[in-house]
Amino acid sequence: MDAPSALSRHRLPAFYRRALPALWLVLPGLLVLAILLGDGLTAALFSPRLWLPLLVMALPAAYLWQEGVDVCPTGLRRRIQFRRFLPYSEMSAWCYDARPGARVLRVFDAAQQVILECRAAQVTDFERLILALQTHLPDAGEIITSPPQPAAAPPK
Repeated sequence: MDAPSALSRHRLPAFYRRALPALWLVLPGLLVLAILLGDGLTAALFSPRLWLPLLVMALPAAYLWQEGVDVCPTGLRRRIQFRRFLPYSEMSAWCYDARPGARVLRVFDAAQQVILECRAAQVTDFERLILALQTHLPDAGEIITSPPQPAAAPPK
């Protein structure tokens, strides 16, 4: 089943979305460049024994390029590790830890398993993602802004 079109897309910030895949592609590029400078244009450049490992080395670049979360009218499309559409009806709760050093959003299913976890700094327009959760799951969310209070000492 295909998910509906996205209302908003939340990806890595643009600089990282371009720089990290480029970094992953530097090593295969250097390998091909070294072969060209060392032996020139040879038949070895057309061998699948060269290109198959190079393609495998490029897979993380493709993963980093598409990673993120899409907000759709009926749910969220998670593009982290594996693509999965998460309808709002499957979500039971969400929690955003807004304390400095944490800034993590977790979405839970009915069995209280984490079905989505992302950090605020790793997706663009994070506030809009929180707003979508507040709109579709108004009574199931929590934003933590202060450190937990220590338990009171038992009376002596």
